[in-house]
Amino acid sequence: MSQITVFLVIATLGGVLLGWWGRGLRQPKLPGNTLPLTTDPFEARFRLEQCHRDNADLRRDLKEKEDHLVKLRSQLDAVGGNTDLVVRLQATEDQVRALLQDLQWRDDTISALERELAQLRAAR
Repeated sequence: MSQITVFLVIATLGGVLLGWWGRGLRQPKLPGNTLPLTTDPFEARFRLEQCHRDNADLRRDLKEKEDHLVKLRSQLDAVGGNTDLVVRLQATEDQVRALLQDLQWRDDTISALERELAQLRAAR
């Protein structure tokens, strides 16, 4: 019985020490960003290019929504207080606001990735 207890205590202490030591091996994160740093500049460059592509798609969607918003506003002015158009206009405005927030988040991500890539280049 005492041997089992000793082995359990040793295993527990070993697990705690291994966990404490291993926490220092994890890669640090940029402040305010959830993306982990990478040591591979090619991977960082690929992630940055992917973010730029996503950002371009988002800007295209935003432009389409803004054009649709202008069209709805002109229809509303021409028709008057049509409740269906007012509801559609409000929904489109909400979508534009959501796209703008997403675009801001992606711009922040791109800035963080560019800083990460610059750090990797400087480290080389």
